[in-house]
Amino acid sequence: RSRGNAAAGGGSATSTMLPGPASRGNGGCIDLSTSGLLAHGAGSSVVVSDPRSMQLVCVLPMPSSSATSPASFVTAVRWAPAASASSLAAAEDAAGAEDDHRPLRLAAGDRHGRVAVWDARARAVLRLLSLDESRSVAPGTSGGVQDLCWIHHASGWLLASIHGPSLLCIWETSNNPRVLWMFDASPEYLSCLRRDPFDDRHLCALGLKGFLLSAVPRHDSDISLKEHRIVCGAGDVAELQRLEKDISAPAPAPALAAFPLFAARLCFSPLWRHILYAVYPRELVVFELNYSIALSVATLPRGFGKFTDVMADTDLDLLYCTHADGKLSIWKRKE
Repeated sequence: RSRGNAAAGGGSATSTMLPGPASRGNGGCIDLSTSGLLAHGAGSSVVVSDPRSMQLVCVLPMPSSSATSPASFVTAVRWAPAASASSLAAAEDAAGAEDDHRPLRLAAGDRHGRVAVWDARARAVLRLLSLDESRSVAPGTSGGVQDLCWIHHASGWLLASIHGPSLLCIWETSNNPRVLWMFDASPEYLSCLRRDPFDDRHLCALGLKGFLLSAVPRHDSDISLKEHRIVCGAGDVAELQRLEKDISAPAPAPALAAFPLFAARLCFSPLWRHILYAVYPRELVVFELNYSIALSVATLPRGFGKFTDVMADTDLDLLYCTHADGKLSIWKRKE
């Protein structure tokens, strides 16, 4: 059961809800905050928990798009960076202590293409962003949310999002929420967004066909872009071509819905500047951004299912890769 809700300042439905299980429709979306809180999608809600104490902190249900339609599956979650934000769970445990009123911002995107920016401390939606409304188009035209990423700008933290198969957007989420910039990578299927640990203004977007976009917001509200290409293995290329012919998800479906069993993920090296790691179903690629070149390519180890994700160790020169069969592989750089 969930804990008390001192941070919410009273009784709240979100503090007493019990979460349902995560499903394939949630796409494995999960994120860990700098204060140690874990958020993951479970059905049409975001579950916030404290993995250290194994306690449920709260459940944040996505708002319904209308009074008659149910809320949509959560497909992406991302905590906003906060250098000095304290743990929500710790704040709830501090008996008699004065509440820290800084909001714990958490962005969650859903299959309907909406993005809710929550204050997880107050269990309140600060902003509800709709790309369809911003573009004045029919509901569902822009497609569901594939991934989210916070990047820094002179005005504060901006939110980047992938909508549908190929649309990358950057949002202002302050008092005047709006889309600042859009980029259509069509015919690519964008799959993943990640922020550079050495430059919090810089993000990269990876596509299923090997497209890699590097983007940095400038002070004049424009975006500096650089396009790269990762050469995918023949096996992955052939599989994606076959899946495209058999695609059954309605347009404009994001990569998660169109190709649920074909993953492309990236992460930046926290130890080496300009180095990132990308996984496709059968390959792990080490890529150097400055020279736009693959430094090495490792094929799928024998006896392992296809790659599904990659994460770099922040202290050791190690990579952790998850596989479709539930296995975990650990990779070490050759000396």
